[in-house]
Amino acid sequence: MWLASVVGIGEAKELTLWVTGVGTAQESDRASAVSEATDSATQQANALCIGEVLTVETTGTSCLGGDGDNPYTCMVFVKAECRIHTAR
Repeated sequence: MWLASVVGIGEAKELTLWVTGVGTAQESDRASAVSEATDSATQQANALCIGEVLTVETTGTSCLGGDGDNPYTCMVFVKAECRIHTAR
């Protein structure tokens, strides 16, 4: 009588999805406010990805203020391509 044993070998699989992030910043200079808000949004998207972030794209920017003594308040939206490696 022969006994056979089969051991499953896991097959690596990759899953790619998009995660989003939103960042805000307030500065007297518009470019600085946009840059800080973009950095914040990117950090948020990176924190949501449990794998590897491949690309980050800005999907929207909105700024208010900047007149007189009012600083610019900017909000930036990003999307990040997130690759997750899984075992099957």
